Amino acid sequence: MRVKLEGCQSGWESQVGDLERDIRDLSGHVDRLTQALCDAERNKTRVQEEHSEHIQHLNEQLSTAMEVERVMTGELQTLKQELQQRGHNNRPEDEEVFSALREQVLRLSQKEQALEERLKSVCKDNADLRDSLATLHARLALQEQHNQQGSQQLAEAWQEAAAARGHSQQLQVQVEELQEEISLQHRCSYGNASLLSELESSLDTLGPDREQMTQEVHYILELLQPLTLEVKHSEGSKVIEEDDLQAMLVQLKSVAQNLANDIHSHQISQLQKENAELKLRLENSQDTDEAKQAIRDRDEAIAKKNLMEAELMRSKNDMMYLNNQLLEAIQRKLELSQELEAWQDDIQIIINQQLKTQQQSEQIQQVHRNSVSNAKFFWKRPSTVSSTRARWPSTSPATWTPESLQDKPQSPWKDWLRRGKLAEPSK
Repeated sequence: MRVKLEGCQSGWESQVGDLERDIRDLSGHVDRLTQALCDAERNKTRVQEEHSEHIQHLNEQLSTAMEVERVMTGELQTLKQELQQRGHNNRPEDEEVFSALREQVLRLSQKEQALEERLKSVCKDNADLRDSLATLHARLALQEQHNQQGSQQLAEAWQEAAAARGHSQQLQVQVEELQEEISLQHRCSYGNASLLSELESSLDTLGPDREQMTQEVHYILELLQPLTLEVKHSEGSKVIEEDDLQAMLVQLKSVAQNLANDIHSHQISQLQKENAELKLRLENSQDTDEAKQAIRDRDEAIAKKNLMEAELMRSKNDMMYLNNQLLEAIQRKLELSQELEAWQDDIQIIINQQLKTQQQSEQIQQVHRNSVSNAKFFWKRPSTVSSTRARWPSTSPATWTPESLQDKPQSPWKDWLRRGKLAEPSK
């Protein structure tokens, strides 16, 4: 019996140790999950800050590019107006050049529209990324709620483990008390046996007290036999061996032994029942729904964490791709603006050349007319000719020359584009 009790006690202690070890593992896993969630939150905030800074920088670049485009369109309109005012007497070659330039400007405007559409698509993708970040925020909040529930369940499991530990200690105390009672009962049974043996040895020395002793033993047997449920043996002893003291002592010894055995068997059955109940309680505590729910929540938290990390990495990649597209679009727009500037310079050179040739031809014609008029009126009015010669330089067509056009200061956006073109390879 003692060996069985010690085996049950060791089994309970091992089960309690397993429960404590599982609880420690769960608490460590929850700590790791919370640390991973904190890291993911920090990475998320850092990515959001970088994204906001990058978007602000891109917006500044876009506003600058739009301002440059506005200035370019204004100057292009002014150039068109000047060309319309001055280009009434152009040659067919100039018309062909102008038509080619118009086609190139049309192609540039089409490319600019395509770039604007790409910019709109990039802005739309950025809005989608913001929506995905909002959904990630919501999922993170839900995950934090699940973690709080898991921590609450873990605290409840700790409380249940503490209660089970206290119950096991109480059961251990009860087992020790039962062991002490069993040892005391064994001692009492041994004491009763020794008393009966002393009575048997002292039968010969009783003398006149033998009859009184016989009556007392018979009375004790009548009291003990209903406890042992041996009514037939008691009645037989009354009829057959009522006056035999030796037989009564033997019967009393057997009754005492049966009584001790009954008490011992009853206590053993009670202990076995309690052991079975404790085993059932331990099995139920191991297979409770709370433990299973905690394990399921842990697995779901791990799976959700992995999904969130994968989605965050995917959003980072999409953001990098969209930023690269936006930078390419801005770079392409700057290249187109630089090409437009080069074409404007070519137009200015062509206009200057045409004006120079036109001015030279006008000067030649004016010189020819002046020489003819001087030859005609030389002999008629010398004073008039001299005054005409004196006034002739002031009447020459000195309206404006190509050099005056070349001396005009350039616009500030041209300098800005040149600086951007020089700074572009360094990037």
